[in-house]
Amino acid sequence: MRNAMEIEPPRAQEPHCGADTSHFKLTRRSFFGVLGAGGVSVLFHDLALAKPLGLHLPGALPRPPSSPANFTAPPSWSGAPGKARFRIEGLAKVTGKKIYARDFRARDMLGWPTNERMAMILRATDATRLFVGIDLSMLPPQLQPLRVIMQSDLAALNLSLPFSSAGPAGAPSELLVATGTKPVFYGQPVAMLIFADWPTYRRAKRVLQFNPQVISYGATTPTTVAPPPPYQPVNYLTRYDTAGVPPFSQVQVGYESDPFKPDSPSQPYNSKAREARVAIDKSVNAPAYQRVAGTYSTQVLDPMFMEPEAGVAWLDKTGTGTLNLVLGTQATNGDMADTLGLFSNMTCPIKVAHVALHSCYPGGGFGGRDVSTFPPLLAVAAALAEGPVRIAQDRYEQFQGGLKQLSSSINHTLAFDATGKFIAFKSQQVLGAGGNNNYSQFIAMLAGYCGLSGYNIKQAYVDAVALPSKGVVAGSMRGFGGPQASFAVETLVDEAAVMLGKDPIAVRLANVLTTGDRTITGVPLTQTMTLDVICKRAMSHPLWTQRAAVKQQKAAQHIMYGVGFALANQAYGTGTDGVMAEVSIGPDGLLTVRTNCVDMGNGSATSLAISTASYAGNNAAQIEMGDAGYFNALQMVSGYDVPNPNWTNPAWTASFSMSSSACLTAFHQVHVTEQAARVLFQTGLLPAAAAIWNVPASRIADKCTWQNGLLYGPSLPQLNIAQIAQRLYQMQLPAGAMVHGLYQGRWVSATYTIGNKGNVWPIDGLSLRNAGSTTWQPIWRTNVVPPDPLAKLYGRSLYAPSGVLIAVEIPVATMQPKVVAVEMIVDAGRVVQPDLLMGQAEGGIAMGIGYALLENLPLEAGGAGDGRWNLDRYHVALATDLPLNAMNITTLPTTETTGKGIAEAVLCPIAPAIGN
Repeated sequence: MRNAMEIEPPRAQEPHCGADTSHFKLTRRSFFGVLGAGGVSVLFHDLALAKPLGLHLPGALPRPPSSPANFTAPPSWSGAPGKARFRIEGLAKVTGKKIYARDFRARDMLGWPTNERMAMILRATDATRLFVGIDLSMLPPQLQPLRVIMQSDLAALNLSLPFSSAGPAGAPSELLVATGTKPVFYGQPVAMLIFADWPTYRRAKRVLQFNPQVISYGATTPTTVAPPPPYQPVNYLTRYDTAGVPPFSQVQVGYESDPFKPDSPSQPYNSKAREARVAIDKSVNAPAYQRVAGTYSTQVLDPMFMEPEAGVAWLDKTGTGTLNLVLGTQATNGDMADTLGLFSNMTCPIKVAHVALHSCYPGGGFGGRDVSTFPPLLAVAAALAEGPVRIAQDRYEQFQGGLKQLSSSINHTLAFDATGKFIAFKSQQVLGAGGNNNYSQFIAMLAGYCGLSGYNIKQAYVDAVALPSKGVVAGSMRGFGGPQASFAVETLVDEAAVMLGKDPIAVRLANVLTTGDRTITGVPLTQTMTLDVICKRAMSHPLWTQRAAVKQQKAAQHIMYGVGFALANQAYGTGTDGVMAEVSIGPDGLLTVRTNCVDMGNGSATSLAISTASYAGNNAAQIEMGDAGYFNALQMVSGYDVPNPNWTNPAWTASFSMSSSACLTAFHQVHVTEQAARVLFQTGLLPAAAAIWNVPASRIADKCTWQNGLLYGPSLPQLNIAQIAQRLYQMQLPAGAMVHGLYQGRWVSATYTIGNKGNVWPIDGLSLRNAGSTTWQPIWRTNVVPPDPLAKLYGRSLYAPSGVLIAVEIPVATMQPKVVAVEMIVDAGRVVQPDLLMGQAEGGIAMGIGYALLENLPLEAGGAGDGRWNLDRYHVALATDLPLNAMNITTLPTTETTGKGIAEAVLCPIAPAIGN
């Protein structure tokens, strides 16, 4: 990798290597018509990986010819159908090809001017004093910026700021700090400097960065004594289920400034909920029960994805009025909507007619690029610069301005009887967010969902709230609230075991959720629950059974030794998940997958490319990712501000598109990819094969099988996919199937009539494209089976149980703890690609070790916002911190036909197990 701090040497003009201008564009007019439906537009992901199909979309420019340098053909990465030899993007990564936003320059983009500007963001290092202004007098004339952008410049633009720039109640909502005001948070941008070119920028940056004279501050303003109000209502979750009383479980939302006053008349609790909480308090304090209580805190973390954020943008002011963005992002849909919305005010003098997002690999992410504050800054810089502009943050700048994990302070009380049976539980969770709201209230909500971990406690309530701070903006990264909640509850359970004098795993085994139980939000657990299996396996493992003997041996060597255990019953998905995929076939028989999903290093590209084999018999040759706008061809709408916003409207769905997450691939994205392949097979491949065999397709529909990439029919000659594709194109049968799926407690299903046949598929939207055509034809559903009406009240309903044994040594001489063995047990359901799962699990272990032993950022003063944090001060887990020869991951055997999202599941139990 290049060192981000070194000067970039001049390079000769490079060819246009994968840039593309063929895309659906989101216009100002259509923005307001489709934004509620999630219908935003994103450019194809061919910058990062595979060349596109060569389709010419209406109004689009021709695609450049494919180049062998960036075309990924099946023989290189692909294994047998349904398997991969290595990652589909593996060769591109290890050979240094351009796949990250940091790699691209304006000269790489077809049709762009080549005179690229560079922008530098100046950020507040002090949030306690008034911002007076900036001083650039230390720069000689030849290094002065072409333009200085201040908040006063932005105020004249009448920008409509995105969700991610919303500050605490009463604070000004501004992209930059206005002169004469106090920064809302450490690291808040105060100005953007536009330089003529890279050499000028680099030389100027060396003068300005770390120079305390650049930003001027005035007097310290009085500090507000009153605690800040929550960003959004407090999340109250209550479960009450006891003998003789029907089960009662519900999620409540309150607006109390003091979040933990459930008896306040301002709370929208019904009387039943209030009565339940009073009864739970009585059970917690009942003399017949023992109880354990504690306050548990977790620190601020940085996501530490591989590359700091970077991007290049250009507003074509004289041509189409298109604002072009090259970004590595998890939230292609959000960034598109935010960018167009930024300039949507009719009084804004910057006229943006279209927005096109070129989506690149983000180099990780883990929530750190989910509605980041970076894209709006890049968009504004492009709107005010003359020509293309690039921002490439170094690691110092990324620490100062990138999203952080929310800290937490969680107070738990658990009551249990003499046998160790958990009776009642109450919890108050306060998560420390940053100066801007970035999913903070939803992170608190999920932390509340995880408040009981995997335990069946029939009387429980959890209050969870996200409070703003002056810290760097915090977001959804590294677990979305799950790690914070898991650390608290799993530590509490170990303390209960100590009080009882019982084996900590045995105590857990007696209290875990099983199939048929309900979570704190009332979700009925219909899936096969395996928390008890995990506990039993851990109890019989030598690491656990021999821990006392090993402890004695280590003591003789002056080494303290212990083995800890922790469970997690981590939810994955969002509870209402709208996902989409297209599978298409070319005349040569090569399959292509297109998806709105973004690969954050978790292997989504590879997993989805091999998922076509389930119905199409072969792996896809290429995959286009991060392409939400292409799926406007489904002509679906969502939201509740459209006509007939319910399931009786065949075009309506409860959620059209959403940000990518590391846990959404195996269950959600694989499902829609497989269903798209299924539709393509039944409407295109099967009829074409039947025509070759000269038999009616209906006669063999249920009798054909794929074996080693070949299609077999009953007593019929085998066919390869190239033969089938040739006939399919001759017959002009469907060559592309685009589907939308909606999961809310179950997949929405419906009937789709094609020809004279009705097909029942677990999808809620479908469009087909015939061979040789560029036109998509929606197939409107009938006989829809919507979600259970109660499902929207449950929140998340999908769970990936996990547990881990961890051995820790502490030499008396150094008192430095070190993890020496890890035994991870996870219920991953059907494993799509084993080595990708293992890589994700190993990454989760490394993050968890860093969380427990190494990583820490002060939230406010002295934290990352001062601009001086880098990897010399922030210590992530390295190879020497991991027990590489004693790190085992076991996936439970399963009969399930679907995978589970295990991203957070393998992270959440690590830190509490180390502590335990």
